[in-house]
Amino acid sequence: MTLVQVIDTLVPTFILEKGFKAPSLPLVLVTMVISSVFSVIIKRREYISQYFRIRKALQHFPGPKPHWLFGNIFQLGKPNENRIKLIHNHVKKYDKCYTYWFGIFPVLICSHRGAAKSIIKASVPKESWIGNWMRPWLGHGLILASGKRWARNRKLLTSVFHFHNLKSYLKVYNECANILVNKWRQYADMPHSFDEHPDIKMLSFDIILQCVFSVKTDCQINKTHHPYLTAVQQLTRLVIDRVLTLHHYIDWIYLISTKGKRYYDLCDAVHSFADQIIQKRVENLRSHKDNKMTDQQKHKRIDFIDILLTARDETGQGLKLREIRDEAHTFMFAGYDTTASALGWTLYCLAKYGEHQTKVREEIDVIFKDKDDVEWDDLSSLTYTTMCIKEAMRLYTTVPSVERKLNRDMTIDNKFVPAGTTVRIYLHALCNREDTWENPTEFIPQRFNTENSKLRDPYDYMPFSAGHRNCIGKHFALNEMKVAVSKILHHYELEIDHQRLAKRYHAIVSQPENGLWIKIKNRQRIH
Repeated sequence: MTLVQVIDTLVPTFILEKGFKAPSLPLVLVTMVISSVFSVIIKRREYISQYFRIRKALQHFPGPKPHWLFGNIFQLGKPNENRIKLIHNHVKKYDKCYTYWFGIFPVLICSHRGAAKSIIKASVPKESWIGNWMRPWLGHGLILASGKRWARNRKLLTSVFHFHNLKSYLKVYNECANILVNKWRQYADMPHSFDEHPDIKMLSFDIILQCVFSVKTDCQINKTHHPYLTAVQQLTRLVIDRVLTLHHYIDWIYLISTKGKRYYDLCDAVHSFADQIIQKRVENLRSHKDNKMTDQQKHKRIDFIDILLTARDETGQGLKLREIRDEAHTFMFAGYDTTASALGWTLYCLAKYGEHQTKVREEIDVIFKDKDDVEWDDLSSLTYTTMCIKEAMRLYTTVPSVERKLNRDMTIDNKFVPAGTTVRIYLHALCNREDTWENPTEFIPQRFNTENSKLRDPYDYMPFSAGHRNCIGKHFALNEMKVAVSKILHHYELEIDHQRLAKRYHAIVSQPENGLWIKIKNRQRIH
């Protein structure tokens, strides 16, 4: 019998026994309070029972000795090179899976394809405490959605990344890359280096803002950033800061904190920005139906918002405006920083390893022989460029880890793991295991030629995740990077600054802790 059934049975009986003809307002209020208290007690009891079940099961896995209250948090330290080395030492010591304690909460860490495969193939939803923290911002977008909602929206969003639409984005890639190339003329042939990372981030933002919202800005040139970009950057930093601040794990404490208030204010700001654009598009669609479109509207390129507004499922139902907003924010979050990270590290690797830069340049010079822009058919011929991008994403894994919350009991590494367990898959450790990758710390693009790729288990390398919940924007990101790398290397020779070598910082996305410092030289154009 459920709590509601108990109350429905007991309250009328109590009223009849006491001779009440009708419940008074105080009695109704008392009943509501009792109902709420019972509900909290039962939920807490279920939560506590589940917690001890998980705690008992995860004690069967090895792992570093935790503090009784703080767990292993202070052993981790900041997500810099020291933490990365610590994680790799743990992988060597504990192998496939081990338990890590975040305070009193155990998390199962997995860094082997077998464990990763069983979790991902089980279509375990991406529910986690970090995901819940991001819900006020991203809502129920694909990253945080689950069940029927995820399945329906994933199917509707597939049309966004159909090759016909990907082809239309190519013009944006070329135009935005041209802005970067022209901006970098000020650094060419200079004796000192510059940090390429901020410019690459602006390039990525410029592209994705146009492809999602059709909003053109001068963000690559103007040092005063677009307010939406500023808000997205601050929201990301606030999420990372919350991860590193133990007492902010408690929702009500975070809600009344200065940073918590700032977080929710920024959520309101990005929602307002998106809502205004979506509402304007709805009006444009009505104008189209009434044949009242302006010439500018008729010749406008179709973007992410346009496609989602017209997408329909098998019942003829489309996405609600709130759902479109959630997906737009999700695509901006998932596509902006990640692509910038992957592209930035790729350029850094090519600057560091000149022999591979030369091979990429030989390849791109062929496609630029009689034109200035990368065309759709050129993308498939950039095989060595693609290999270098993939190797950079292995060496500097874009998203270092992903989390899943098990929605059913599972067996992982021949051990029982109960439903409700949080599992973290360390993709960076997976991509750098010594028993999987020969000389894993070296940059060897040939790992990703056709022959080697066929021999490799797909779960050894998952920069875009894998399974049903893999990254839907994979080809969008890869195409963007191919165009940017081609444009840059067509105009410049890259060289790293050996006095300012990059250090990794593993936050939500892999970042350079101290920048990506390179030198560039003008090269002889081939035509």
